[in-house]
Amino acid sequence: MAASRSIDTLIRAARLYYEEGLSQGEVARTMGISGATVSRALAAARDQGIVEVRIFDPRSPVQRVHELEQQLAEMFGLSEVRVGTSSGETGSLRLVGRLAADLFGERLSAMRHVGLSWGTTLEAFVAEVPHRVVPSLEVRPIAGGNPGLDTASAGGTLVQALARRCGVEPSRLIAPAVVESPLTKAAITSESSIRSALDRAAEVDHAFVGVGTFGVRSSVTIVEDMRLSEVELATFLAQRPAGDISGRFFDDEGVELGPPTSERVIGLSLDDLRKVPCVVGLAAGHEKARGVLGGLRTGVLDVLVVDLPLAQAVLQRSGHG
Repeated sequence: MAASRSIDTLIRAARLYYEEGLSQGEVARTMGISGATVSRALAAARDQGIVEVRIFDPRSPVQRVHELEQQLAEMFGLSEVRVGTSSGETGSLRLVGRLAADLFGERLSAMRHVGLSWGTTLEAFVAEVPHRVVPSLEVRPIAGGNPGLDTASAGGTLVQALARRCGVEPSRLIAPAVVESPLTKAAITSESSIRSALDRAAEVDHAFVGVGTFGVRSSVTIVEDMRLSEVELATFLAQRPAGDISGRFFDDEGVELGPPTSERVIGLSLDDLRKVPCVVGLAAGHEKARGVLGGLRTGVLDVLVVDLPLAQAVLQRSGHG
């Protein structure tokens, strides 16, 4: 009961101060507690995620570019596209993160099991999701972990960070995303706990994934972690990789590549993702155009979230710019 009363105190103090506009002294008199206690309560409310203070710079609002959104949606048969730009100095990663967080909030009522991969764009997205309690939501990993690409700014994995922001416990997939040997993958995925986690991942109703371009940022790390031999690397390059989704590489036509890379990834395949009701692809920066265009051609993505320069580069690359 003491813990419950403590939470009640934090919530009441926060409501009086932030919603009703009372000063800390007025809150103290209303609640019959000291000013120091009010100050500590407000600080604790922020620390525990009961209150989130978000600062919006009116000089750099994120603006939607509806004409390009419609053009991309019609061209690639997408259910929705978000293309954003900023009149200020908001970076492309943060801009795309904000757009994706807005989309996430709008779709919360339709989500029950949301899947998450990893990468810098996904990290930007999770960082922009406001704290709220969504007890009906379950957050599941759709691929194994990657120490270099799966760390939230507040610590832990991105799945754990998103679950914290939604006030729920995350599901787990205790396995690496990328291994150095097909034998290692076979051994890990033969474990019943791993098979069960992958089965749960395949049952998500929404999946948020980063779309990578071969040779750019995250995709470089993925290939390095596979420790391909010279012969394997030559085989991989001969397949003309264009980009990847959760470590699953594809070519410019959107065809998923086979060995040697496919034998080293633990997570949902592109075929698995095609069965997910809604897959949201995130990417930022014009240099990602090749990977995003190939990713759109896989037929995996239902929703695309990108910044304006990337949207323009994708259209230009497709011959419609």
